[in-house]
Amino acid sequence: MDTFSAILSEYTSLAKTDPLHTWILFENTSLANTAIQKLREEGAILKDHITTVKGLAKSILATLSPATRIIDPEEQHLLFARIGSDVFGKKRITDTQTENLVNLFITLKTNKLVLPEGEDKFNDFREIFSRYEEFCRENDCCDSILAIEKAAEIASEMEIGTVLCYALYKPTPLAVDLLLALPGTIITRPPVTEIPGLPETCRGVFQYTDTRTELRSALESIAALIESGVPPKDIALLTPSLPSALPLLDELVPDFSVLIGGTRRPLGFFAGEDIPIENLPPVRCALAWLAAFAFDCRIDDLKIIIESPYFALKKDWLTAGRLEKAGIITKTEKGRAAWRTVAERLAAARKKEIGEHDAAFQASLDRLLDRLDANLEHAGTLAGHCRALKADLSALGWTKIQMKPQDEAARHAFLRLLDKLALTSLAEVSYTIREFYAMLSRFCEKTTKISYPESKNAFFAGDLRSVAGTKRPYVFITGLSANRIPRIEAAIPLLNAQETARIQPDRVQNLLDASRYYFHAAGLAAEKQLILSCAGHDGEKSLTPSPYLTRLAEPEEKSPGFLAHSMTANQTKAGELLAAGRENECEGLFGIPSLETAAEIIGIETVDRTGTPGIYDAEFAGDEIAEAFAAAYTEKTEFAPTVLERYRECPFKWYLTDHLRLENPADFSAERIIVGTVMHKAMERFFREYTSPLTEENESDAAEFLKKLVTEEFKNRHIETPSWQSMLNGYLGNGGLESSCDLIIQLETGFYAAGFRTLPEWLEQKVTAEIPGGDPFTVSGWVDRVMFNEQTRAFAVVDYKTGNVKTWKELEEGSALQIPLYTEAVRQMTNYSPLPGTYLKIAPDEVKDKNPYLVRGKQQKSVEEVGDAAFAFCRETREMMKAGKCGGVSGETCPDDYCPYKRICRFVPFREEEA
Repeated sequence: MDTFSAILSEYTSLAKTDPLHTWILFENTSLANTAIQKLREEGAILKDHITTVKGLAKSILATLSPATRIIDPEEQHLLFARIGSDVFGKKRITDTQTENLVNLFITLKTNKLVLPEGEDKFNDFREIFSRYEEFCRENDCCDSILAIEKAAEIASEMEIGTVLCYALYKPTPLAVDLLLALPGTIITRPPVTEIPGLPETCRGVFQYTDTRTELRSALESIAALIESGVPPKDIALLTPSLPSALPLLDELVPDFSVLIGGTRRPLGFFAGEDIPIENLPPVRCALAWLAAFAFDCRIDDLKIIIESPYFALKKDWLTAGRLEKAGIITKTEKGRAAWRTVAERLAAARKKEIGEHDAAFQASLDRLLDRLDANLEHAGTLAGHCRALKADLSALGWTKIQMKPQDEAARHAFLRLLDKLALTSLAEVSYTIREFYAMLSRFCEKTTKISYPESKNAFFAGDLRSVAGTKRPYVFITGLSANRIPRIEAAIPLLNAQETARIQPDRVQNLLDASRYYFHAAGLAAEKQLILSCAGHDGEKSLTPSPYLTRLAEPEEKSPGFLAHSMTANQTKAGELLAAGRENECEGLFGIPSLETAAEIIGIETVDRTGTPGIYDAEFAGDEIAEAFAAAYTEKTEFAPTVLERYRECPFKWYLTDHLRLENPADFSAERIIVGTVMHKAMERFFREYTSPLTEENESDAAEFLKKLVTEEFKNRHIETPSWQSMLNGYLGNGGLESSCDLIIQLETGFYAAGFRTLPEWLEQKVTAEIPGGDPFTVSGWVDRVMFNEQTRAFAVVDYKTGNVKTWKELEEGSALQIPLYTEAVRQMTNYSPLPGTYLKIAPDEVKDKNPYLVRGKQQKSVEEVGDAAFAFCRETREMMKAGKCGGVSGETCPDDYCPYKRICRFVPFREEEA
């Protein structure tokens, strides 16, 4: 058993008998997270007890000094900037100066160093640090470094049984103080610090011509290992400087793929280094919005805004290309006033009147400028700037639009950053909008980051520290050039080398020892195979191998050869073979576009668009592709009712959304759509959390309880527009309005009086109905709620609506499927008698029980008859799907004026009739 597995086993054994008082400390967060993942596979754990020295300090303060607030790096930076400007007698100091002050403070504190006496600059530094610590004491707060110092003072009061310290390489003096202050038993497992020679697992030491070739060769080897059956999680690609390698990995990895089970899958990786959010698309757009306001509408910022898919702007003729062209012709690069007259100046330059398109362009640009100036202010408090930017982003749809997981994580991190800044101790300090922009940009680059998404189908990329003391079967260490390792910073920030040597004479030697240790630890991590490599050039300058590498072995010059798993290499190889007349040798290559496929695409795009609808119109019934539809929808035996309803509304919309699975552009209109989700959540919470009987006596209490839930759910959306507040007022009854919450509770007390009860297990419950007749299949979905009457053994399905409600006509025709199918599903699951299901309209301006089975109070058909109509529709729709009938619903008009697919719709209103 390796030492990492052994320490985890030891921790597990101790934690079984004393879980609350057993801790295990690792050198860095990456190792702690690895340990947490492994221990979770064996059972429940106390995550906070598997941590670092910093994490332990925070836990001690949380237990023994819960009033102490741990300040974030952003607030620390702002405090140092403000104190530093006061001490230096300046209005502001630069971000670089502030960052150097913070780093100097951290270095002095962690190493328990003292600045030399007698020089003015050292006196200034001492004054800044003294004021900062005084502020922290007076406000009972501390940063992560001061937290260690404070925790050491009170650690003896902490109930601790055993602390396992695994491979802590030379803990700082401050960390040692905390460890020595801990009660209980301290068990240390020291790290292995030297490799006597080249490890037995080493299979090669190579030097490539350049860094791209080096990384591509490593990726080819990794792809080959995965294709041979090695789990990706068993593979680590390490480098001394991960931040510089990540952009290149992001570029190169997507070019590689592996063939597994007859299917080619893209190569993927996850990284131990977090990603700064500054350049991720949604954050770049948000910062561009702020920059456009702050810097008088620079053209580059406006172009980002206009092109952004995350902003709901009515742009009409306004495009980034037209704006750029207009800027070139009129020599406009920025300026609100200049942009307001750009169409007029365009017309003058062309010696023409303002045309219709230019007028529309100007109108759209004016609307954008108006919107830009709606909330933001050129000067204001930090909290005020944060609120205004959040209000803008909400109004633009940025906070609500569906995003990819990484972009969603970046958006969440950016909003959390704004929330944190608005709550700091400097929230009411005034800043200009440009200072606010500079602040946000720096924090998005330096302190606000998101994790690479982990995946079982991705290999690990990390720095040398990230695997120290652990084991991986296959390890590739790249980038071993002399400029990367050892990389020594001889001077402490704001001090020169001589001043540094006076207060920390062993600094250089300690850094050399640490870099050598982490290199050796990374090499020892390989269980089966270790590959070491360096490059001769980085694209700008020549490189030499690291002395740490050459001490083990002289690198062998290496050429990668044919990269069989690279699409680019395969395509290049195919070109060479075709040029040489050896096309028969292309069979084993991949990524080569088929000429036949290209011809089919061209055929579709040049097809005759007159006469009988055909493949161009997505009517595939007469084409070979119909076989694919028949196979797909014969094999598919479970459908969602909304998918079947969408087909009824428009087969072409269904074809794009559900068959091709194209991303449906988000609806920016907004808040009335979001309010549906909010009220669904509020109603679910009400029936889970309100435990008193819904009698008339409790009606007032129940209404107040619902209002509290609705208020919480509205606030959780962080929307601050007048229309959003207006809807909340409608539910609460503010401003003299009739409260929708009161009316909802009146309906519910009526249901309760009639004997209906709602059980928690029948809230947001997934149900499945078997569709009788023909090939068996099912329709499944999530029912909002089911009410049961135990006395009559009857039930009724409830569907909440804040918008339009399906009518009896749609129910009769079988195109309103949810209520009848959910009713049948519940009947099949419970054997209770079905009653007509109902829509509960719970809008801010209307509350009503809208039962679609009733017309003027009279039930039109039985539940069974309506159910039969729904079954028939389901069967008919599935058969049409199998036949490939995907054309538009009408040859005359489109029923949806706001369809998101209008630009690619095959509806052709001017189609000619066949002669």
